[in-house]
Amino acid sequence: MSISDLIATEAEAAERNPDAAIKPGSKVTRGHQRAKTLQVRLNVEELDALTRLAEQRGLPVSTLARDLLLSHLAGSDESAKALIAKIRAELDDLATRVA
Repeated sequence: MSISDLIATEAEAAERNPDAAIKPGSKVTRGHQRAKTLQVRLNVEELDALTRLAEQRGLPVSTLARDLLLSHLAGSDESAKALIAKIRAELDDLATRVA
């Protein structure tokens, strides 16, 4: 068995069992160009609302937050403060509707 065959076999096994433990010495990558992290602080209600919406859409919370942020940035020339206020208002609105 060649090295490329062995790698393909291991990759297929990993895809079949995504909850398997990562082997020591493995390097975890996500295969994209996003290398910066943005940290956002939310209160409990805001995070709960965002988490519920992410679950409804079948997405990880961070993916939903990034998608919401990027969609607002792409569709508007609002300042950063206005964007944050708008996102906060939407989260508050969502929290009142799901509570």
